[in-house]
Amino acid sequence: MTVDWWTIGLQVINVSVLIWLLFRVFWRPISAVISRRQQEIAARFAQVADGQKQLEADRAAVQKARDGFDEERTRIIAKARQDAESERAAILAKAQQDASALQAGARQSIAQEEADSRARWRGDAAALACDIAGQLLKETGSSGVARKALFDKLLTAIAALPDRERTGLRDGFAFVSASPPAPDDQGAYETALISAVGGHPSITWTTDPALVEGFAVKTPYLTVASNWQADLVRIREALSHAGN
Repeated sequence: MTVDWWTIGLQVINVSVLIWLLFRVFWRPISAVISRRQQEIAARFAQVADGQKQLEADRAAVQKARDGFDEERTRIIAKARQDAESERAAILAKAQQDASALQAGARQSIAQEEADSRARWRGDAAALACDIAGQLLKETGSSGVARKALFDKLLTAIAALPDRERTGLRDGFAFVSASPPAPDDQGAYETALISAVGGHPSITWTTDPALVEGFAVKTPYLTVASNWQADLVRIREALSHAGN
């Protein structure tokens, strides 16, 4: 077998030209297309990665916001419970205060009513006792000793008056007795009254059985009393106010 080196050389040259043509005409465009596709795919992967990162960041932000909402809800609920408890305590305290005030007012009102009732009973009892005593004194009469004691008491009361009031009696006064005095007694009364008052007063003689026994000196502006009626009035007032 004989080797044709020229043929082999030509085949080698043909193959080399073909490879060069393929690389020059076909491979470079395909390589450029493949490179672009690889870049596009890499860009897409980068976008996906960025989107994934953004999604994770958004998810973390949502979770953080949710945690914040939970904390805020817990705080709001706790604050609402605290406010409700404070309001309940304030309402209970106000109700207790109002109830205490009502109880105190009721006790005070009851005590006042009891005091008023006792005062009315004392006043009624004193008035009844004094009325009975006055009626008994009227029915039994009095002795000359009692009448003299009452007149002496009247003179003492006149002497104890301030000078201006006692001097005012010199202009005249009414001498009131429970019963008309005897002529001799009237003269004695007149002498004693003039001596106690001074001057020469004009004396008007009147009687008033309501005095029970005793006397009174009266002017439009002054009354000096020494009689059982006045004593009974003082006794009744003292009895009415006893225990206050």
